[in-house]
Amino acid sequence: MREVALLAAGGGAQTSVDQFALGYWLVVLSVGISVLGAVVGLACIVHGARSVQFRLVWVVSAAISLGGVGAWLATSVAMLGLRVPGSTLRYDSGRLVAALVVSIVTVVAALLIIGRKPRLALLLPGGLVLGLGIALTHYLGIGSIAIQGSVEVTIWLAAVSTVIGVITATATLWSFQAARFPLARAATVLLFGVGVAATYYTALAALHFDVNRSAKIPEGVELFDFVFPMFVIGLLALTVPISAVLIAPDRREFATPPKPRRPKVEPAR
Repeated sequence: MREVALLAAGGGAQTSVDQFALGYWLVVLSVGISVLGAVVGLACIVHGARSVQFRLVWVVSAAISLGGVGAWLATSVAMLGLRVPGSTLRYDSGRLVAALVVSIVTVVAALLIIGRKPRLALLLPGGLVLGLGIALTHYLGIGSIAIQGSVEVTIWLAAVSTVIGVITATATLWSFQAARFPLARAATVLLFGVGVAATYYTALAALHFDVNRSAKIPEGVELFDFVFPMFVIGLLALTVPISAVLIAPDRREFATPPKPRRPKVEPAR
């Protein structure tokens, strides 16, 4: 198991933080959730670009899928594997909810910025907004961690995590709009899932835990009690946009309309 070193208060002895206490299968599950959210979210983006009347509905559906499930839920599931020896972990539910809201709102903002058609001048600020939103979602999530002791942040690692989030978001939006054949689309959603995981684990590596075993157990909720119902709700929520994508007509409002055929004129006899 990969571990992050920390200094325990008291004797100054080193112990370790296990990021994968439940096993590496949790990482695979987290990336899988992120990829699933990206698949549904990007499909909603396609339909939103083709629809006029229901564009905002598609954008919100994409935000819930891409931000709520693909970024926030995937990260929350990954946090279930975190263990700090010598300390009981609790989580601030307010910050977890704030992370969810930020994740969804920033996706909506990014999609409204980039518009319907891929344009580099709008793609870059849209990717920046989405990337910063992903990074802020992660830091609100891991910032909800409370231990018996204190938590400090390494600034340069936090900056690296933010850069990874911006690159992931921009590359995902560009790749999905520029390369439209199936293999490229599959690579795009995998890129998003791996990028979200990389952003999270880099952000987590920026934390330093100073444990005080004699301190009282912090206030807050146990993460599983919060994440499990959200996991169920999130997967059920995906059934709505999935059903909408499957039954939605293939709209082509922005395609060039075919030129009308000129009627043939019969020669006079």
